[in-house]
Amino acid sequence: MWTFNGQYSAVLPIGDPTRSFADGLSWRGATIDIEGGATDHLAIGASVGWHVLSEQNTATSLFPDAVLSGAGLRHMNSVPLLLTGTVTLGSPGGVQPFFGAGGGVVWVENRTEAGSFVLEDTNWHRGVMGEAGIRIPRARGATITIGARYQRAFEVSGVEREYVTFSLGYLLGG
Repeated sequence: MWTFNGQYSAVLPIGDPTRSFADGLSWRGATIDIEGGATDHLAIGASVGWHVLSEQNTATSLFPDAVLSGAGLRHMNSVPLLLTGTVTLGSPGGVQPFFGAGGGVVWVENRTEAGSFVLEDTNWHRGVMGEAGIRIPRARGATITIGARYQRAFEVSGVEREYVTFSLGYLLGG
């Protein structure tokens, strides 16, 4: 049986490369997971997200072909496209902890705006994720999900990004 989980996600940068580009908690993220049950406690599927980090600062931004200094606004857009596996513990009718892992590609856009200047660097990265959370059943077949997911986009052209998403979701099916 297939499940669909739409999630709202807050994004927290971790690791020096990401935090030095855009630091601080962002309230702009979303994730959609589609999974099919291989067994009662194991599911495989796919995940797509859109996670945004922004910061206004006066730091210098380094890009492969340019450097931009001065007061500016930095944006990081990350779109992970991952194949996933999830293990769910407990009985299907009760509260269930779950753990997952995945791998695939991550599209990352780094953008700095200062005055009338804009610099962008966009790349596809290999990516991985690991997650943990709980599923809380509700009446009429829907389930609330609460989870934390570590996301990493490996280095390409001197850029790597890693962050954690904290998500609240609504799971249908299953």
